[in-house]
Amino acid sequence: MEKTIAYAIAVLLVGFGAWILIAGLSSSSPVLWTVVALVPITIGLVSAFGPV
Repeated sequence: MEKTIAYAIAVLLVGFGAWILIAGLSSSSPVLWTVVALVPITIGLVSAFGPV
């Protein structure tokens, strides 16, 4: 059950980062928002596939 919750949180982080990325591409400074979106995406991927 704990692993399921951990993976769900990781998926939510990656989804939140993807949402920032998509919304940021249509903004006035897409490079800034792309960099900002990489933070939650990276944290989500590391928490999903990192060491246990």
